[in-house]
Amino acid sequence: MRTRINHCLVPALVFAIVLMPGRVYADTFEFLAYTPPAGWKKEAASDGTLYKRPTGIGLIYFYSSYPSTAPAADEFAKVWRAKVEPTLPGAPPTPQIQRDGDYAVAAGARQVNAQGTLTTITVAAIVGRGRAVGVLTMAAGDDAIREVTTFLDSIDATPDGPGVGSMTAGAIEVDFDVPAGYVSQRDGGTVVLKPLSLDRNTPCIYGISSSRPSKGSLETDARAAMLEILPGWQIKSDHYSAMRGTSGDGWPYYWFRTDVQQMAGAQMQYLTAMTMAFPGARGQVNIVWGFGSTGNCMLDDMPFMRLFFSLRPRGWTTDGGKAFAQQLQGTWRNSEYSGMAQYRFLPKSRYEYGRGTSTTFGVRETRTGSVGDGGFTIGGSQLTLTPDARGRGTRKFFARIYDEFSNGVWRQRLALLDESVTPPIEVRYMRAESN
Repeated sequence: MRTRINHCLVPALVFAIVLMPGRVYADTFEFLAYTPPAGWKKEAASDGTLYKRPTGIGLIYFYSSYPSTAPAADEFAKVWRAKVEPTLPGAPPTPQIQRDGDYAVAAGARQVNAQGTLTTITVAAIVGRGRAVGVLTMAAGDDAIREVTTFLDSIDATPDGPGVGSMTAGAIEVDFDVPAGYVSQRDGGTVVLKPLSLDRNTPCIYGISSSRPSKGSLETDARAAMLEILPGWQIKSDHYSAMRGTSGDGWPYYWFRTDVQQMAGAQMQYLTAMTMAFPGARGQVNIVWGFGSTGNCMLDDMPFMRLFFSLRPRGWTTDGGKAFAQQLQGTWRNSEYSGMAQYRFLPKSRYEYGRGTSTTFGVRETRTGSVGDGGFTIGGSQLTLTPDARGRGTRKFFARIYDEFSNGVWRQRLALLDESVTPPIEVRYMRAESN
């Protein structure tokens, strides 16, 4: 399927989205596969990936995908207004629309005279399977335009690409969102999520491996995959941490973390590694993994939380939050040095909340407290609390309930991720009583 982008001042540019599994591509970006122009330099960006022509004017920019069920024409206008209009005022051109199976493409182009150089700008929005991704190109001169045209003609929306999991065994069977500060790269049958910079906010490397037949239990599956992405490494000791639980959509998981080692010359190297197993379709199991420097990478940081809550295993039918709502009932406490916070979730979607603090100045102790109640709703992994008291706004959290194994003991916890504050924070509560 080919969509030809024409404009009264624009040379004919060809943009194709063709589902052809037999084609060979040089690179991928999320659910797109393509062949970039030879010699163009690839760079990571905070909101995607770009390629630059070594000489003259030539740019290709892939913008990170986002959830969408809107028409492709609407997404085209959105991308144009956000990425082009700030420097090239005026309404976006009317795009041409092309469809192929699950995907729709809206593409349009315009020319601008930039300091005496006639530059062609194209924007394409590819929408399908609940995701949208934008592609922008700039080119000036016959050679650059020819290279961009060939590139656009190579783009393929592939069901086996990252973020668009396939129902075929051995493919990525998971939809997901790339965490902020990371870029997604395809490496054979694995998606690698690399941080733009290794720092305290992004200390770990994550990835998703191809699905495979389950070995009978999620714990066995997770342990068996531990060294799969670290060939030549060995597990350091019997010490490990683990989590097991059920997502807001009802799929179970097992998370396993331990230290690994490898001899490099005369010196031993160490890493902390993690694998998480959760079900796929037809008896398959999916594996999420991660690793990083011991002491800095804990593999349950904010990027992992965002990745976890975005996971959408294909072939899994949500239970509407029923299992999560049942587990949520009961009392959960967070004890801090100077106080305690407590939630009690009741039947019929009601909750009670209490908080108390104690502050000591010399021999004087000051205590404060607050209580409240209200109603709650569950939508997937999102927990919404609506207080009864007027003037207290609704609060939304990403929530998970899990059993945590540490120092030989399993403890059940409730974790609430609040992304409405800066920086986002996850507060963990321990169950105070059984259901």
